[in-house]
Formats: sequence, C-alpha cells, structure tokens
Amino acid sequence: MAVKPISRRHHYLPQSYLAAFTDTGLKGGQFFVLDIQTGHSFRTSPLNVGAERDFNRVDIEGHAPDAIENALAPFEGEAVDAIRRVIDSEAFPTDSDWNLILNLLGLIAVRNPKLRGSFNRSRGQMLRTIGDLLVSDKKIWDHHVKKTCAAGEDISDSVSFEDARQFVENGNYRIEFHPQGNLRVEFHAFDELLPLLGQRTWSVLVAPSDGPEFICSDHPVTLAWKSGQSGPIGFKLKETEVFFPLGRHVGFYGVFESPLKPVVRCKPGHVATMNKRVAWNSERHVYSSIESFFVWDEGQARRLG
Repeated sequence: MAVKPISRRHHYLPQSYLAAFTDTGLKGGQFFVLDIQTGHSFRTSPLNVGAERDFNRVDIEGHAPDAIENALAPFEGEAVDAIRRVIDSEAFPTDSDWNLILNLLGLIAVRNPKLRGSFNRSRGQMLRTIGDLLVSDKKIWDHHVKKTCAAGEDISDSVSFEDARQFVENGNYRIEFHPQGNLRVEFHAFDELLPLLGQRTWSVLVAPSDGPEFICSDHPVTLAWKSGQSGPIGFKLKETEVFFPLGRHVGFYGVFESPLKPVVRCKPGHVATMNKRVAWNSERHVYSSIESFFVWDEGQARRLG
C-alpha cells in the first residue's frame, strides 16, 4: 500500500478561493500577478502563489507534520463553496453560508506571512531585550538560573555568566520561531476576532457588469477607517470598514454602524476604492484576471498594471 507523501507546500490562501480571480474561475486557470516590489507582472495559476513551505507544520507525537494543513482542507472547501454560491447568485448568503465565509475571512486575516512576520519580529525584539536584562548584572543572572534549575530545566555549569554576557552582547545569533507556536497564537487570535466580525453588518458588493473588476492579493482582508484617517486601527474599533474580495465581480463589506443594503450594485469608483485598499494591503503580490486594473487615486479611477 502506497504511503501518502507529506505535504510541504502549504497554501495560506486556498487555491479554490484564488481560482475565482482567474480567467476561467478554476484552479487550473491563470491570472496576472503584479509584484509590487519590482513593478513586474507575470501569469500563473493559484497553485504557485499564496503558499509557503511548511507554513502549517506541526511536530506532535502521533500526528503527521501536515496534520493541520489536511484538517483545514475540508472546511476551506465548504467555505469556498459558500463563496461560489454568492458569486453565482449575486445575493446575500444564507445564514450557514454567511457563517462559513466569516470563518474563512477570519482565518485569512490572522493566518498569513505578513502578520506572522510582524508578530515574530516583535517577539524577537522582546526576547533580545530580556537577554540584555539577564546579562546586565550577575545577581540577576544567578537568580534566574536558580529559578530555572528549580523548575527542572538543566543548565550546564560550563556556561558562565561572562560567557553568556559575551554571547548576548555580540549578538551573533538568530531567533527562530516554529510554525507550531505561530499557529497556536494565530488560532487564539482567530477565536478573538470571529465574534467581532459577527457583530458587524455585512453587505455583498457587486461590481458593474462592464467593469472594472475586483482584484485580490496575498493579504486580501482589508481594514480601513471610514473617514480615511490614518493611524492605529483594529477590528474592534467603531467607524471602520472591512472588505474581503470574494471574486472578480463580488466582494464582502462589513461595518458596525450605518450599514449598507444587503446587496449593493457598485459604481466603478467604489470598485476602484476597494481595489486600492486590497493593493496597498498586500505583502508583495496582487492578483487580477486582467493585466491592468483600476484603483482610486487622487479623486479618480486610475489604471495600474
């Protein structure tokens, strides 16, 4: 009996979700990928983007390293089916489909390389600060070594305070975070985010039949102030808007106050405004079924790509 190979290429954006932005609407379809760092574009399929090696890897006894990747697949399939029903009908989803879409939106919002990288940089800086503090005084070092040994951890006597201080002060080390720990943090963040998403009133935005179309990116869940102000923002704050593109012609829009109708037929400028948010929120890649797309800039829709 053949043993199923362990998956190493993990998609943080489901291929079936990205397929809605291809020329055929299928996973085997093609779209244009704009690299915002270089300004260059290329055509490819969803298989080749929105993924990282071992992104969902776990090392738990009795479980395969790709257990989380495989466990997420059935839910992602159901959620994308719900999205496709909204795309096909251009109507507000049923309660069950609404719930599936919000769950997928929340997972994509918190489980992605952009947020993971930012969080790990913050954790790395915190650990370096702790290291500096531990070697700032031998009394502090001895106190924490004693506490650590009392907790059952083994610290070699061969590592002196002077050695530790020199190691920290030289800074010739790298702090790495295992995906398993990242996943624990991200799923906790998801548990906190989902109720906040459920408190918003949502609308389906439908793009004009003759264009422009909605675009997607490697970080497609956008959060913006209604007033257009700048500064810190969070999903629990009032006067904010969440937008999540569902496909080339349909998006999902949520607010706490002054909601829109359940289904809104958008003008070209509205689509361009949402596209600007999606493009500016990307980490590196923007996805579009056509080589050029529209964003709102300085009071008018401008073509990019």
